[in-house]
Amino acid sequence: MRSKSSKSIFFSFVSLVFLFLLGTVMIYAEPGHGASSSRLNRINFSLRGGYAHSEGRSGMVDVKAEIQFRLSSNIRAGFGIGYLSDSDNMHMGGAIGGVSVGMMGGMMSGQTGSFSGGGHSFRVIPLTLNLYYVLSVNHKLDIFMVGGGGYYLSFFRDMSTQEKNAFGPHAGFGFDLEIADRIKIVAEGIYRFVNLKGFTGELHPGFREGMEGEEHEEGFWHYNHGQEEYHFHNSYEDQAQMMIDSPPYNISLNGFSLRAGIKFRF
Repeated sequence: MRSKSSKSIFFSFVSLVFLFLLGTVMIYAEPGHGASSSRLNRINFSLRGGYAHSEGRSGMVDVKAEIQFRLSSNIRAGFGIGYLSDSDNMHMGGAIGGVSVGMMGGMMSGQTGSFSGGGHSFRVIPLTLNLYYVLSVNHKLDIFMVGGGGYYLSFFRDMSTQEKNAFGPHAGFGFDLEIADRIKIVAEGIYRFVNLKGFTGELHPGFREGMEGEEHEEGFWHYNHGQEEYHFHNSYEDQAQMMIDSPPYNISLNGFSLRAGIKFRF
């Protein structure tokens, strides 16, 4: 469930974009006259989608919507909202008392077993402010450099949903290619520097298989992100100690995005 702080940040960003758009319209609209073509071309709206890869998560879906304002012949400002997502489903295998279990998707210190829960999901909503420097190659093709920053709202689902947020800068380059009146194809590549801190490892009820002829042991599995392997704890162990053995971890979004889409001029 989203916290009140995340909701307030989201609605504050939307309100800021709305006020900026309203102010731009009031500045460039002349009472009693239609807006000129050059003024109409000052506002662009784009939809883009593609692929994102980072140090902490790979193979993410990356989509973005952005409104841009032309500040001068070479400078544009943009407000964007995006969506990053991925999931890692563990290999399913067997059942215990009718409860579906997943085989561990990682090193298990030479042990075998199963636990409840089939995978993780990770969702991020970036709210970004961008500044573009644009160079025209010809009357149809522009190339640009972009830099800016964003506030990243993230939601990681394991046994429960954890929410962590962070600021981070980004930079990149791309191009616009006009394919029809007021319609362009846009493509870009950017690199971001974002680190989401303080996620907590969670315990998964399950069992560890015993030696030949021995019964399996009931207990809990957890994934140690520092050691990149699963650890098993017997059910009679103190859960507070189990959590000490599963320290907090970070998810690094340091990495790149490749996106392409369509842009409309108004």
